Amino acid sequence: MTMSERPAKSYFESKADKEAAAKKSSALNQVLGWSLALLALIHGYDVVFANKTSPFVHLQHQISGDAEGRFERGCRDVYYVLYWVVAFTLIRITVMNKVLEPLARWGGVSSSRKVTRFGEQGWLVVYYIISNTVGMYVMSTQPHWLNTRHFWIDYPEGHRQMSSLMKSYYLVQMGFWFQQIFVLLIEERRKDFVVMATHHIVTCNLLGWSLYMNYTRIGNAILCCMDFSDIFLSSTKCLRYLKLEKTSVVSFVVFIFTWVYTRHYLYIKIMYSIYSESLTYLPVDNWDPKNGSYYTRNVLFNFSILLGILQLLIIYWFALVLRIVYRIIFLSNLEDSRSDSESDGNDDENKRSLKEKKTE
Repeated sequence: MTMSERPAKSYFESKADKEAAAKKSSALNQVLGWSLALLALIHGYDVVFANKTSPFVHLQHQISGDAEGRFERGCRDVYYVLYWVVAFTLIRITVMNKVLEPLARWGGVSSSRKVTRFGEQGWLVVYYIISNTVGMYVMSTQPHWLNTRHFWIDYPEGHRQMSSLMKSYYLVQMGFWFQQIFVLLIEERRKDFVVMATHHIVTCNLLGWSLYMNYTRIGNAILCCMDFSDIFLSSTKCLRYLKLEKTSVVSFVVFIFTWVYTRHYLYIKIMYSIYSESLTYLPVDNWDPKNGSYYTRNVLFNFSILLGILQLLIIYWFALVLRIVYRIIFLSNLEDSRSDSESDGNDDENKRSLKEKKTE
């Protein structure tokens, strides 16, 4: 059915769409206004009062006398993370509203809910492409490139010192995932809310503790494993909204293969390195916080628990993916089981409108 052939919306459907759009616009404008105000305040303070040294804007804890100009982690890194939580809020709203949602409408997406979903997934495609590209480049400049032994060799020396690129990459990733928690809390709650909240909280814990204990090489590897397959997952959803069915199936097949390879095979290989391979290169108890060493059995166990929870969530999601595969093969229906129904998107509004009609 072409755009010109689509049936016109009823009065109540149009009214519901307008009310939903107005409500959404008001909420987004408030968040956008606060984000702009905070960023203006931060940059104004940085230029006028901090002489361009504000911890909100600039990396802190540079190692004095280090020939390579490297950094350590420190308590002032919290400000940098908070800055990126606010910055991502502004960037996300701007990219979704000014670029992606108009693109969805231009592509023939008429449902207000699907336009919003397209914007959300499109933003994730943009972010994951950038973060995975930067993450892979960071890894390629480090000894742990395709070599899990260097998660442990010479630890903690060479691990606690980070290049400006590695540190900014890590802190920006932390800012993104904390901002994702904020998104979950302020936006419409969906049926996978608990699962997604658990994922985001575990991810933030892993990022925070790995930074504090100087395991950023492992964190970098895991982030790259996670980001790569998500590019194809979100791309598949966007293609579905645009009704590019054949292309979306191809994208979905690529997604399945990348998911299995990165999120199961490589991820479990990293877990094996943490709990077994590390013992080859480090003494069992190497607890020396003064020198940045935090390697003990208890630490390994706690990291393994968090990584295990994440892998269980990944297995749960993969089970839902297999349900989609079944639908494609036997029902010719590509649907995402992980979130709310993607049917028309106006059902709730229409029901409210019908109730209004009955009471008039």
